[in-house]
Amino acid sequence: MSEIGPVVVVGGGVTGLVAAHHLLQAGVDVAIVEASQRLGGKVRTEHVDGFVVEAGPDSFVAQKRTVLELAAHLGLDGDVRPTRPGVGGSRVWWDGRLHDLPEGLLLMAPSRLTPLFRSSLLSWKGKLRVLGDLFLPRGGSDDESLESFVLRRLGPEMLERVAQPLVAGIHAAEPSTMSLRASFPRFLDMEREHRSLFLAARAARKKATGASGSHFVTFARGMGQLTDALVEAIGPAYVRTGVAVTDLEARGGGYRLGLGAGSTLEAAAVVLAAPARTTARLLAPVVPEAAAAIGGIAQVSTSTVTLVYRAADVPELSGTGFLVPAAQGRKVTGVTFLSNKWPGRVPDDRFVMLRAFVGGRHGQQAATCPRDQLVEIVRAELAEMLDLRADPVLTRVFQWVDGLHRYTLGHLDRVRVAEAALDQHPGLVVAGAAFHGIGLNECVDSGRRAAMRLLAGQLAGQPGGRR
Repeated sequence: MSEIGPVVVVGGGVTGLVAAHHLLQAGVDVAIVEASQRLGGKVRTEHVDGFVVEAGPDSFVAQKRTVLELAAHLGLDGDVRPTRPGVGGSRVWWDGRLHDLPEGLLLMAPSRLTPLFRSSLLSWKGKLRVLGDLFLPRGGSDDESLESFVLRRLGPEMLERVAQPLVAGIHAAEPSTMSLRASFPRFLDMEREHRSLFLAARAARKKATGASGSHFVTFARGMGQLTDALVEAIGPAYVRTGVAVTDLEARGGGYRLGLGAGSTLEAAAVVLAAPARTTARLLAPVVPEAAAAIGGIAQVSTSTVTLVYRAADVPELSGTGFLVPAAQGRKVTGVTFLSNKWPGRVPDDRFVMLRAFVGGRHGQQAATCPRDQLVEIVRAELAEMLDLRADPVLTRVFQWVDGLHRYTLGHLDRVRVAEAALDQHPGLVVAGAAFHGIGLNECVDSGRRAAMRLLAGQLAGQPGGRR
């Protein structure tokens, strides 16, 4: 049996949904094929007895505007919520206790000296080494690792106690193998334009003076509001969940996608918005050079454990959570105090909600172990780090096997090779977190760019588009 559709989008995560929505808005018929039983990918919210539980991201960066613009288009702008005011920031668990991150950090770049000198997180030797950034020349290789960059500019303590845990919390990556140019190009720009990271961060802080609003924002009923609204907006588009694409074949002027059991889809064009390994496997017989390059993009497993406690059973928790450097040898890489960070995550102040992240250098095996065992690992580490020994009233576990892409050294070269090879196949487009950014804003951008490329090229004049 063969079914016809002008564009098939492989992958129903946020990138695929955005691509499909953009194409539908332009009048093109779209078929979405998703291997899992639900759409939305890692953007998923569960509502359990009045608790709002996130399976994936709990927020996005407001300053990049991309998601905010999409939210406004979908009628969600009134549901955007900032972090709770006055709760304090994140901390770092180091040497048996929690330390405040110095105020004024632009990720890992200090913009103020006084909070840095007052910090208990760094030794005096470490603080003085950070000052060396003010006097160092520009430098570095073409594709420098994050580890090399931070060591060169800020020293080993800032790498070990600030940069590494911050990066692990975002990318679950090791600084020694991580491409700075692919992951944090802003820091290269800061060095190039200002020479000193401190001077660049101070200039950025002054430029932002007077700006209002939270750096991170979420939605009132959870991040799933965004993907739910996209699914609703897509409406009558053809959607098939629980079906994996088994193979891809160039056929005539279009493509045939195998769905197993003899079922196929034929398309004028295809958007591959799937994980790197899936995309590489499907591309191998059609664009082998692109498949080889994409197959070199690393993926890693992570998991989250959300725990709800009665507030009376929990030691006082200040701030929004804490990070755990890999040097501490823990399986938990960080903990977010969700009920402190966001309004409306618990029904009332009788409850406290935490979310622990597992993975990183010491937690890869734990991230994919049986769920009961994973919960016990997390509870044991929370008992030691927070003296939290009570039984939770709600536990939710989400495991993402090979679910996060790592931008290792050479990443942009791999992407460049893949995209150059695909230029010879204008009806094939790749998109998603594997390529130009893992954040929600970047994924939305990626889906939109994929749709625009098809609209500008392959679909011009194709039969089946609704003009």
